[in-house]
This record gives sequence, C-alpha cells and structure tokens, in this order.
Amino acid sequence: MTQEVCKGLCDAAGLRLCGVEYGTECYGGIILHTNTTSGSGVTLSSSSCNVQCPGNTTEICGGGWALSYFTKGTAGQTGVNGYPVGWGDGTVRKCVTDYTGYERVLSYSGPVGSYMTNQYCAIICDAMGYILAGTENANECYCANQINPLNGGIPTNACTMKCAGDSTDYCGGVDALTLLAKTGAVGPPYVSSLPLGWLNSSTCIHDTSSRVLTGSTLKLAAPIMTLDACVQWCDAHGWSYAGAEDGNECYCGNSIVTTTGGGFVTPASECNIPCGGAPGQICGGSYRLTMYQNAFPNEGVQAGWTKVVCSLDTTGSGAPFNAYSVQLPAMTPASCVATCDGKGYTFAGLEAGNMCYCGTYLQAPTQPELPSDCSTPCAGNSTLTCGGTSRMEIWSKAAAAVPASQQWTLEQVGTSGVVMTAIAVMNNETVLIYDRKEMNPLLDAQGDPAWGAVWSINDRTPRALNLISHAFCSAGSFLSNGTLINFGGHPETYRNGQDTPDGMQGVRFFDGCPASGSCEVYENYNRIRMAAKRWYPTSLRLHDGSVMLVGGSQTSSGWTNTVALAQNDYEFFPAKNINGYNGLPIPSQFLLDAMPHNLYPHMFTLPNQNLLVVANNLAMYLDWQNNTETRLPNLPNGQRVAYPFSGIGTFNSPGCLDSTDETPPVTLAVMLPLTPENKYTPEVIICGGSHLPNAIDPTTLSALTSPTSTQCSRMVLSPSGVAAGWATESMPEPRTLFDGVLLPTGQIIILNGARTGTAAYGTLRNETGNSNADNPTLTPVLYDPTAPVATRFSYAGMPSSLIPRMYHSSATLLPSGIIMIGGSNPNDDFSTVTYQSELRVEYLSPPYMTASRPTFSGLPAIINYAQAFVLSVTLPVGAQAVSVVLMDLGFVTHHNHMDQKLVKLVSTLAATTLSVVGPPSASVYSPGPGWIWVVVDGVPSIGQRVIIGTGADPPSDPAATANLLANTPAPNAPTQPNPPPGT
Repeated sequence: MTQEVCKGLCDAAGLRLCGVEYGTECYGGIILHTNTTSGSGVTLSSSSCNVQCPGNTTEICGGGWALSYFTKGTAGQTGVNGYPVGWGDGTVRKCVTDYTGYERVLSYSGPVGSYMTNQYCAIICDAMGYILAGTENANECYCANQINPLNGGIPTNACTMKCAGDSTDYCGGVDALTLLAKTGAVGPPYVSSLPLGWLNSSTCIHDTSSRVLTGSTLKLAAPIMTLDACVQWCDAHGWSYAGAEDGNECYCGNSIVTTTGGGFVTPASECNIPCGGAPGQICGGSYRLTMYQNAFPNEGVQAGWTKVVCSLDTTGSGAPFNAYSVQLPAMTPASCVATCDGKGYTFAGLEAGNMCYCGTYLQAPTQPELPSDCSTPCAGNSTLTCGGTSRMEIWSKAAAAVPASQQWTLEQVGTSGVVMTAIAVMNNETVLIYDRKEMNPLLDAQGDPAWGAVWSINDRTPRALNLISHAFCSAGSFLSNGTLINFGGHPETYRNGQDTPDGMQGVRFFDGCPASGSCEVYENYNRIRMAAKRWYPTSLRLHDGSVMLVGGSQTSSGWTNTVALAQNDYEFFPAKNINGYNGLPIPSQFLLDAMPHNLYPHMFTLPNQNLLVVANNLAMYLDWQNNTETRLPNLPNGQRVAYPFSGIGTFNSPGCLDSTDETPPVTLAVMLPLTPENKYTPEVIICGGSHLPNAIDPTTLSALTSPTSTQCSRMVLSPSGVAAGWATESMPEPRTLFDGVLLPTGQIIILNGARTGTAAYGTLRNETGNSNADNPTLTPVLYDPTAPVATRFSYAGMPSSLIPRMYHSSATLLPSGIIMIGGSNPNDDFSTVTYQSELRVEYLSPPYMTASRPTFSGLPAIINYAQAFVLSVTLPVGAQAVSVVLMDLGFVTHHNHMDQKLVKLVSTLAATTLSVVGPPSASVYSPGPGWIWVVVDGVPSIGQRVIIGTGADPPSDPAATANLLANTPAPNAPTQPNPPPGT
C-alpha cells in the first residue's frame, strides 16, 4: 500500500475524499463524517499519522485510528445553507410520490443513515454528477439526472417525516420523496431513444378539457417531466399514443378522440412550454399536446416469439443458423418470423434489412453486439429495424407445452434471513449460508444483523450463526475428514454501528449438525490463518485431502484487478513445505498473465493429479506438486470468464484525521461426468461471460445494453482433445452472473443471471440503482451433454421465476434432488430500488421429483477407493438402465461451484441387490464427503452422504505452519476460545 495506490482506488471508484490508515487500509468517500462525541472526523496532529506505507517507506499511511487524508478538486465545498454550490438554498423543492413496489422515481440509490439531511443528500448526488436529489423515509437518499415516470413523481403532501439528521427539516415520507434539483440544470437532451416501434417525430395536437387521449394520465411535478418519461409511461402501460402537455402533464390512449372539439393538428409553435425536467424539450402547451405514436406495437410479431439478441454474423450469410434463408423485398420482423414459424423453425434471424434466416438451433456461437448495431431499417417498414451489416437480429420461439410428467415446478419456500451469497450443503438437513455485513433481518446472539446462517432444508427456516470475521467474498472446500473450511473474505467493515473484523486471511471451520443443533463456526487468527490476504480466491480439494487456495486480491475495490493489489499466487491448507516455499505463497505466472480479469478463477482436479485452471480467456494445466504450468488453447472468440478491479488519479495534500466492493467470474464452468465408459477422461464446458477486451473502460459500458455472451466452450482434456481445441456451441440466450448445477442424471441446469452488463456495483452507465447488470434471465434451461449438438439446450417444461437473481445469487443441488435457489443483491445492503437484496428462497423441482423413484439402503458411512459394497434397492416397475453416481456438491459463491463433480461408479444389479465399487483412486475423486445416488432410467433416488477415503485428517506439516505464522502477521481480529477437535 502507498498513498498513490489508495488515491488511485478512490479515484477509480469516483470518490473525491480518500484516506489511508494502519499502513495498509484504504478508505474513500464523498463527504466527511464528523462526530464530536467520539472524535471521529476531527483533525489530529501530524504525529498521530505515524505508520510508514509498506509500498513506499518515505510516505506516511495513517496510524492507529488515524487517517492520512486527501481531497480532490472542490470536494467538501458547499454554498448557501450547506447545499452544494449551484443547488440554491434548498427552499425550492417538491414533494412527489415514489411507489416503491416497482422502480424508484430517482434510479440511483444513495446512502441510508441516521445522519441524513437534504443537504447531505444533495452533496452526495452532486458529487456523483447528478442534477436531481431526493430524500425519503427520513434517512434515505436517491439521485438521478431524470426521473423514472413508471412509479410516481406526482405531487403529494405526504413528506411528513423529519430528517434523521435534522429535526427541523423534512426528508420525505412513506412512498413520498422530497425532491431537489440543481439550479438551472438541464437534463440530458432528448435523443429520440424511444421505445421500440415509436415514431421519432412528434405532432402538436389541439386538446380540450374533455381530453383527446382518455387512457392513463400522469401529472409529474417540476422539475422531472421529460418527453421520454411520458412516452415510456404510456408504452409501459400498453398505450399506443403519448402526449405531453403544459410542461408537466402526460396523457395516453389507443385512439385520438375528435368528437369533443379537439384532436386536430395545430401549428408546432403552439406547443411552446418547456418540459419541467428538461428545459431543452417542449412538452406541449396550454391545451396543446406534443404527441408521439407507436405505429407498430410489439413490432407486429405473432405471440410466442421473443427477440433474443443482436448478434455478430461473422460470415454475413446467416452463420448463427442457416437451415433456410430467403430475401424478402418487404421484410419486417413480423414477416420473417411468420416465414420461419410457417416452416416449423424455432429461430428467425433478420439481417441487412431484407434477409431472413431460419433454423432449429444456433449452429454457431452468437456474439452479442449492442442493440444499436442492428439498426438497418426494414425493407418493408423503415420505422422498424431488421438487423444490420453482418449483424443478425435473432428471434426465438417459446418451447412447446410438454406433458405434466415432464414439467418442472418452482416454489417459493421461505426467506433465508441473510442473503445467500455463498452456500454449501452440510448434510441431509442443513445448508450453510454466508453473506456480507448488511442489514439482514436475521439477528445473531448479540442482537445484531447476522452475516451467516444455517438453513433447515425441511423446516425451510434459517438459524443465525455468530461469526468472527467477514466471510463475504471468500472460498470454501471440504477437507478429507469432512469438515468444511472457509477461506479468505472481506476487509474490516464498520456498518450500522457494528464493526466486522477483517476476514481476508480467515480460515473458518464448520462441521455441521442436525437442523435442531446449535453448532457454530470456529475461527482463531492467532493459531490458524492463511499466509496471504485473499479477497475473491478459489479453493479446491486435492487428491491428498488438503486444499489449495488460488488467487484473489489483497483488498476490495473498483472493477478490475491490479498488479499492485493482486494475489497472483497460491498456497495450501494445511500449509505445505513444497517447491522451496515452506508454507508461504507460490507465485503463478499464469495468474499474472490473466490480469486484470483473474479473480475467482475456475479450477478442477484432474485424474492425473494435475489441475485445470481457467481465468480471463486463458487456460492451463497446473502440476502443483512440481510447480509447473502448461498452457492450453485460449478460449475462442475472446470469450472472457472472470471480471475483477483498479484506478489512478491526482489528489490534494494530505491531512491526518481520526477514523473511528467487486467482481467475480460471471460464467458457468462445469466438469462433465467422469464415467467408466469414458475411462474417467475429463471434459469441461464453460459458458457465457463476455467478449469485451481486457482494456475496456467500464464507463463506456452500459448495464442496460452492453451485451453478454451466448458462447459455450467445451474441450476434452486429453492429448487428442487439447489438440482439437475448444469446440463452441451457443446457449439460447446470452447470460452472465449465472449458475450451472450438475444433476445426478449428468445434465446441467442453467439458471439465474442477466443478459446485459457485468458484475459489481456502480461502475457502468445506465445502472438500475448501483447494479452493473440488467435484463435478468428468469427462465432456467437444461443442458444435456450427451445429446446431439443441435438438441442439447431445452426450455421444455421450464417455469419462469418472478425474482431477478443476478450479482450475489446462488444455487445448489439438495439431497432430495431439488435445486435450491437464493440470493442476489446487485444493489448494496437493503435499498429499495429495483433489484434489491433478495431473501426469498425458491425450490426448483425437476420432473423426476414426481416420478416413481428408486430407494436404497445399506450404504457404508465410509467407502475407500476401489472398495466393494452392496446396496439393497427397490426399483420402479420396468426398470432398465440402473447406475450409481457419486457427487461432490461443493461450495458455491459468485457463480463459482468449487469442487462440484460427478463420478459414475461401477455397479452390477442382481434382483434387489446392487453391487458397487468405490471410485478407482483419489485422483478421480478427492478424499472427503460425497453423496451417493442410484439412478434408474433418468430418475434418481434421494442422495445419501458418505465419506470417501478413510476419513483421516489431511496431511499437515507443523514446521511449514510455524513458518507461515512467523512470516505473516495476524489481522486485528477476535478469536473463539475453544477449537474444534483435531484443529
């Protein structure tokens, strides 16, 4: 850490106040909090800042509870009555409705706290470049450059709550916003970015007191009405006409009423009143409407078809699919879709204005482009678009109905108490959940919001855990003895009056217990810790039962990783004296080359005891026993499978003050089943993510429109398979931030995610609140790796969720065969913007849950390698194909399913006796816990837990551990008094 590194991080995050403390801790903000009672925020003597910066000993990086403090530009300067310069004195304000059940009137969700005032909110919004600010519910702040008309903005008298930080002023109310605006500010110019199908030209129409548009009416308070707000409102409510009037009024309808004396065109000069929220626009006049029309609602496309993506066509002749093509002189989306539908195809592609392509599957990967790239006017209607030059606008048909016996079902089953950011199935009754420190409703033993919980699978309720350090953004693996270890985490966090200790070197033990139990997580930094701070690392259980920890960062901030902060190395738990490093981290050239997108790398153990590691668009074999890296072919077409963080800037001179987020892999990565039939030859598939270049500036990207990837890259990890390289295929729709869960059948259920944007908070344009992603993918899709290429993806029988699940969501298979789904908080903490922190839990049930299922008994508690054992089975009538599979359900966080694996075992059926042989070796299945399923004709039994190997502890080296402890200072964190047995 140096002063410049910290200032760079703050600058990259858009923070104009910055401070470094204790030599290694960096903090940033927009406004300085002072508390004369506690002394925080008060200027100290320079001698209080006395700790040298580790990265530059000529600089001072704060001290104990003391910040070396920097400001940038005019940060902290205010004008009249404490409002930022340019915002007046705060007396010009409006109280407007803000119905929180949909989207906020002001889209950016700012801070929430007991210090809230209208001045503070205006300062925050001004510092972030917004011209509108609003307070609500006494302690909430929201910002925007224009309003979202779909959920309020109508004048009201409901702003009756005193500001939490100023009892002499009012800060909104329930569903009511105190709205302030920058004096003389002009909102973004109108750029004709109307909803699809709306004509870009307007007409001035004579109105009457009886109204010529008699549908919805929207009257927005100045200063928030804009033309696009009016059109969006009418379009969202299904109207085909929208008219703005008198500066702040909006009217909608499906026809123009001409029987009451109005409805005729008047001179444009009679529409002469500026819009309240955009003075550069004209919002009608006195009884005059600036009117827009949706000439082709829904583009006229028949029901059952949906626009999927604008895709690059690398050949210019229908590369994504080309089973049938035709040039249509009068082409529209409707005519091309009708052509393909009439011939029985399920995909339609429009290109170059007049070319129509049809197909039953995507025969080449779609490479998503911006929607604006598919902007060539249709030959049959120049107001609509039909692809572009080498750009195909793709439509898909919804899956046909399937019999009830093939239907999947989705059920909301309760709330998790804490956000399900990280999960691991512990036994047949419980699931462990980790979250970040936020205002979770589940309280720990001290009455504070918990950030960990145990979920009862059957009771569908959570029990709070009492954690020591911050386990957010960590990794996890089971040891050979069955104990779950959680590694790394988040920096020290002070939030909502509670200090959460630094967890980045944390090693947390959890053995699990019945749902009725009271087991807790054990942690003791002084006895057991990692050698390096790791935020966003990956862990993997090795063939000797120990765990490898790989990559991560030394702190949390920004959007991509940086060389100064990256932890481009790996270590082991328990510590090993290996390759000359004696318990300390071992550098990795691969991780360095994968910068800046190398957080949470995807990793798999291989049957030859090596590892597969994938980060950015690079892949390698790692022989960790000899510390050698062997590069594999890069992922094709620039597909990138991880997103991490960075920054640089100039700050003013430091002062000394008292001082009392992040991006993961965003792809599916799964090792396909290892079976006797394929001789346990590994094969992996990696789907989704992005095709963005390494050096992309996040401020040029849009959460709403920047495309994600449909590409799946699949490779057999054998000499011939590697020589053949990655084979590509396409998902039906692009996804990022999604999960791939292996089923006992060997299929993969793909769920959660978003179609546009990236991971992390607050770095892209067009965000919803702080969410870097948008357009959630709500319908799961099933992938069958054994099916022919054309038929591997299927939506058949799939339900759609009503719950968007993007950043920080998760999913896992349960012993019953149900998929548990939870989490998502692309907006930090519990803000009330769209895409808020999600506590609702869903169970997704495959069709096999309602079928006649096999049962078995006689499973040993421990099964060694190649050990024979016998199961007594009851099989459905007419059973044909019977198999036994062993699964590791792993540890799931940030869409990385660490240790997830399926191994098919050798088995022989005789009547009701199933003779089974354990996995052939520890390199095929690492020693530790697993789950056994009997699968009959695609229908699995309920899984039963087992320990593979001997159940012994992993090998340990006391000397290597001692060297680690001697060379790595422990963070300032409390400990628990009594270690669990064997630690």
